[in-house]
Amino acid sequence: MNTAQYDMSARGAAGPGEPSHVLAHRWRVITIALVAGFFLEAVFAGAMLSGAGWTHRAHALTAALLIAGAATAGLVSVISLRRLPHGTRLGLTLLSLAALAVLQAVLGALSAKGANLTWLHVPLGVALVGLAGQAVAGARKVGR
Repeated sequence: MNTAQYDMSARGAAGPGEPSHVLAHRWRVITIALVAGFFLEAVFAGAMLSGAGWTHRAHALTAALLIAGAATAGLVSVISLRRLPHGTRLGLTLLSLAALAVLQAVLGALSAKGANLTWLHVPLGVALVGLAGQAVAGARKVGR
């Protein structure tokens, strides 16, 4: 053990090969995938507003996958990361992301049926991308 590893151990941080470091890396990858998914959802929304017919189904399918993915990731992270520093917080962030995505989907469905809610649906979509980015920041802190 060199002095850098000792310093990390003294602070309670994980080294590159330790289990919490590996878990943190995996959760960074998962949260980055969620950010990419929410960004793709925005791309489909823009294409749909441009008049491309196929994008309505892609937008709806991506929304369902993001809700399921964020909810699953949130539940798994709350359970698997509960003993690591910042682990529970990441899980709660992901569960919040899933709950807001459900609200977003409801607003989108109502907007598609003629309700005047697009003014709320669009900014909430932007906020979801931002919250997903915060999940990535939270995943970087897991185990530290």
